[in-house]
Amino acid sequence: MIKSILICDSVGYPFYSRNLNSKFGQIDPTIFSGLISAIGAIGKELFREDIATIEYGDNYEITIITKELFGNHNKVIYFVYIFEGNKDLKLMKNLSTNIFIETKQVLKDNSITKLNIKEKVDRIIDNLL
Repeated sequence: MIKSILICDSVGYPFYSRNLNSKFGQIDPTIFSGLISAIGAIGKELFREDIATIEYGDNYEITIITKELFGNHNKVIYFVYIFEGNKDLKLMKNLSTNIFIETKQVLKDNSITKLNIKEKVDRIIDNLL
């Protein structure tokens, strides 16, 4: 079950964050996106790979789906899912793709960030979950 969703870029800018379970602890999106960005940079440098999975104990896992924005500045967007139990990778990929398509312009240009992104992403999540 997905507990929390974060959308951020490779420099640590948080575009969107949502806790899907009130019993799950609240995560500061700025700190969390910075951590994901740092782990992504280290992984690229050491392994030449994008980050994919981080496990915590037996129950919790963080799955990161990476999408690249091409254009003036190549930019990487991370769709970060924290979940407990069995993961539904197909659902996470579907959510990421739908959100990416609907919010691509906002994700490209930080100056228009958060302009309707919350409502758009909330609607997509609510429809697919």
